[in-house]
Amino acid sequence: MILIADSGSTKCSWALCNTKGTLIKEVLTIGFNPYFIDHPDILNHLEKSELNDYKHRIKDVFFYGAGCSSKKKNRIIELVFEEFFINATINVSHDLDAACFAMYNGKPNITCILGTGSNSCYYDGKNIFEHGPSLGFIMGDEASGNYFGKKILNLYFNNIMPDELKKILEYSFETDIAIINEKVYNTSSANVFLAKYFPFIIETKSHPLIQKLIKDTLDEFISIHIKGFSNYQEVEINFIGSVAYYLSKEIKEALKRNNLTLGTILRNPIKRLIKFHLREISN
Repeated sequence: MILIADSGSTKCSWALCNTKGTLIKEVLTIGFNPYFIDHPDILNHLEKSELNDYKHRIKDVFFYGAGCSSKKKNRIIELVFEEFFINATINVSHDLDAACFAMYNGKPNITCILGTGSNSCYYDGKNIFEHGPSLGFIMGDEASGNYFGKKILNLYFNNIMPDELKKILEYSFETDIAIINEKVYNTSSANVFLAKYFPFIIETKSHPLIQKLIKDTLDEFISIHIKGFSNYQEVEINFIGSVAYYLSKEIKEALKRNNLTLGTILRNPIKRLIKFHLREISN
């Protein structure tokens, strides 16, 4: 059996397949970002998941994860998987790799991730190029779920948000500043906590203030993460992730506004990753 995983910081999609490409089981767990979760926690979540019933039958694991961008961080994931999937060959790569492989249609393109975090790269079919390192949720992650979360809290606590929006936020989301500060500054998953405010954007995006926030944020992402590539006007721009999926209309408008060509917007790449690995096996 082959196990393929696409992991963000919030959630991880797993696809268990046979070598003919038949999907046997789909499993959802929390995301395993090695910047925010350690060996015991990963192992604990794996043992409690449905993957525990199949672990001895799995021969190859292909894990693509947020935060898996260096040998040191990848090794954190590899060590846990070697302990859990004892009969498997373990392959750990960056989630950008998964995005590129899933979105490639035979032509060079720029692929963007908009989920809990954000990133982008250029892929020519052989090599993946980033215009700069990912700066994470403190210094970067423009247009991501956690980035929108920070913006919403800023508008709320600085009394820029009108009362009608404040009431919606207070009804469904945490607004106690002591709890928020504790979650943001004293836990290892501040980015995931902040991203939990993104549904507020979806719920209220007909409001002029939120429309402006979305427009300005997407333009900022395009300026930093797309226009940093010299040939950005010559290739299609693809998007992957939950934020991209729920803001697909606004992304189309932003690309049109910036004279850019849209490729595909995809919520989850896991099914395309299955096809990619089947082609690799057959070759």
